[in-house]
Amino acid sequence: MKKNSRRWAWICTALVCLGLTAGLCAFSQGRVRPSREEAERTVCAFAEDLNYHYKEPERLYDYLTKDFQSRMSREEFVRAFVKERSYPYLTPLFINYESMELAEDGRSGKAVFSQAARLPGMVYELPFVYEDGRYKVIAFEDFPDGSYLEKFDKLTYSLDSYFDNMGEGEQ
Repeated sequence: MKKNSRRWAWICTALVCLGLTAGLCAFSQGRVRPSREEAERTVCAFAEDLNYHYKEPERLYDYLTKDFQSRMSREEFVRAFVKERSYPYLTPLFINYESMELAEDGRSGKAVFSQAARLPGMVYELPFVYEDGRYKVIAFEDFPDGSYLEKFDKLTYSLDSYFDNMGEGEQ
C-alpha cells in the first residue's frame, strides 16, 4: 500500500511539473528577452514588411505599440496607410537599416534607416520599445489624429491625372 501511494505521489508530481512547463511555454509563446539582436530583428522585419509587403499594410499593424493600437483599429490603420501611400513622392517608401541605439536596459531605442529618396542623405529614425515580451515600433504617429492628410493639402496640382477615377472606358 505504501508503495502504491508513493507511486501515485510521484505521478501526480510529474503531472503537475509537466502542466506547469506546458503552461509556461504557452504563456511565453512569441516572447523574447530584451537584447540588441531581438531589437534589430524586429526593426529589420518591420522594414522588410514596409518595403516589400506594402500592399498588405495589415502586416505592419502588429509591430505597432499598444498605445497606437488603442487609438486606431487595424481597419482604420489600413485605410490611412493606403491613403498615405497613394502619392509615394510625398512619403518615400523604401528604407534600409543602417544602425541602432539601444538603451542600457534594452527596453527602448532608435533604429536609423537610410531612406530611398530623390535627395541623398535622407534618414528615417524609428523609435522602438519593449512591451509585453516583444519589441514594438513607434511609427505612423500622425495617422490616429489625421494630421498625415495635411501634406495632401499642400499639393500645387491635382492627383486626378494619376488615377482613373471615372472607371473603365468612361471619359
